[in-house]
Amino acid sequence: GSRCPMVQQHPRYVAAKKNSPVHFICYSKEPQSMQWYKMMQESNELHELENTSRYNIERRDRFINFTIFRVTYEDNGIYVCDSKNLMAEKKWPHLCGTELRVMGHSNIQQIKSRHTLKDAIIIIQSILLVVFISVPMLLFLDKVSDGISSPSSEASLGLDVEQMATYEDITPFRDMKAKWTVGEHPGEE
Repeated sequence: GSRCPMVQQHPRYVAAKKNSPVHFICYSKEPQSMQWYKMMQESNELHELENTSRYNIERRDRFINFTIFRVTYEDNGIYVCDSKNLMAEKKWPHLCGTELRVMGHSNIQQIKSRHTLKDAIIIIQSILLVVFISVPMLLFLDKVSDGISSPSSEASLGLDVEQMATYEDITPFRDMKAKWTVGEHPGEE
């Protein structure tokens, strides 16, 4: 089920700083019959790699090592270890390559400006979060308080204004002394 039965290539992904060295290793039973290729992601062009002043290809008993001494942005791409006769047979390499991404150096001013931008975004997000949570909450509380104080809410609670007693409906308080204070026993009539 493997797409690359002939070789094992390490690593699968490399992110390197500009001008730093990068090493790829391809393990194979026959490293003398293997070749390193570079595929460009945008155009899918395939380039055969050889020893130059920038590259070094070293073959050992069980592996073929590929080194880029100082990577540049032009080195971005996918590096594949496959058989030497691939270009002559007009075949496409297997899918098990190593992707290289070259990262640039940032100066202090660029780093500060990125941090300032991130801080500004965080502050804006915080303000928007407070606004989008508090405004609906305040509107909801305003509706609830309006509903409680309105006369229509009393009717909805089952209290009719007409059925409520007013001050005039209360009978005057009579100062009557209890019967037992006059000498009668409360159990006697």
